[in-house]
Amino acid sequence: MKKSFKYSLIAAAMLALAPVGMSVVSTPTPVYAAQKIYEMGKKYTISKSLRGTWYSKSKKIRITAHTYNGKIVYHQNKKSIPNHIWNPSTKVQMREQKRLMKATKNKLAGYYTNRAGGKYFTVAPWISFEKWNMVKAKTMRINGKSVKYLDYSNGYTGAKYFKSRSLAKKY
Repeated sequence: MKKSFKYSLIAAAMLALAPVGMSVVSTPTPVYAAQKIYEMGKKYTISKSLRGTWYSKSKKIRITAHTYNGKIVYHQNKKSIPNHIWNPSTKVQMREQKRLMKATKNKLAGYYTNRAGGKYFTVAPWISFEKWNMVKAKTMRINGKSVKYLDYSNGYTGAKYFKSRSLAKKY
């Protein structure tokens, strides 16, 4: 009789605790939506003439098929980005702009820019102001040989990037 009473108590306790255990197991996990990135198109394919590791006197640029210095380059439709992102006028809009800038800190927008020297490939942060890099593959004669280099500009300064460090230090 005592054994059956103990078993019935254990069974009653298990049944009483079962709903508590089930609620712990079935607690929903919150899911947070990613920050909306306005009109992010497909990855930009950078031309083969620009790809590689390039050196200047003091800096290095690494360009692959879809990245510029390790950051992925995408197509961007600037017309689809709302004006309140470019020119926020309220605190709410300023917070949205900051969130978008943080969400896209490792994404670049790629496009071509017409300049006096021709078409330059331009990369810029997704949302930012006056932070862009423009490059164009060019050639020059050194000791009778044609040498390829990147003509670089950020709108304020310019530089020449070469495939080898030794050429970069000379020119």
